[in-house]
Amino acid sequence: MAQETNIVAEARTEHGSSAARRLRRAGLVPAVINTTDGKTELLSLNAHDFEREVARHSNPEFIAHVEVAGKVRTALVRELQRDGITGRIAHADFGEIDPAEKIHVHVRLRLLGDPVGVRAENGVLEQQLRSVQVKVLPKDAIETLSIDVSGLHKGEDLKVRDLALDPAKFTVVEDADQVVANVAAVEEDVPAAAPATAADAAAAPAAPAAPAADAKKAPAKK
Repeated sequence: MAQETNIVAEARTEHGSSAARRLRRAGLVPAVINTTDGKTELLSLNAHDFEREVARHSNPEFIAHVEVAGKVRTALVRELQRDGITGRIAHADFGEIDPAEKIHVHVRLRLLGDPVGVRAENGVLEQQLRSVQVKVLPKDAIETLSIDVSGLHKGEDLKVRDLALDPAKFTVVEDADQVVANVAAVEEDVPAAAPATAADAAAAPAAPAAPAADAKKAPAKK
């Protein structure tokens, strides 16, 4: 189960890029929460406190209890936008959820172990899928799934159907045959023939000259 996260937010009325810039200069993060009754509420968060909470999670998509004016809503952090230069959070989107209903979340996939196909068979480990989408009750949601790949041989793969997710809790919303990770053979480069150089051409034996055509014989003297 994901760790509990509590976030204190304040309601705001101003919107637009200018208002958002003013909030950031004041040390706040502009945010919105889409409620279960179809409304969108504007919020502001303490930037330092929110960055610290986000850093506690291995997945940027996590469940939080958002308190606004004493009212607490359970919500999923659906998107975090970051400043392209500073890397700081520039905007946050929350979606209110019903704790009694299943939600769609992305679970990050973390590979553990050194595959036998890599350490003993000259293969290379390739990860094809970084996360998997599942449907799950909020209380059972997880952020990361660790996968032991130490038993994979060269030429073998691990598919979505092989993930250790309890089917009583998780409904995987992915193609069961999609490859998560595999151990591929290393392609060895075949050295190409070196191009001929001027020195090579000079050192090569000269081709024999073609025989000259027979000259006309001079008439004999009488």
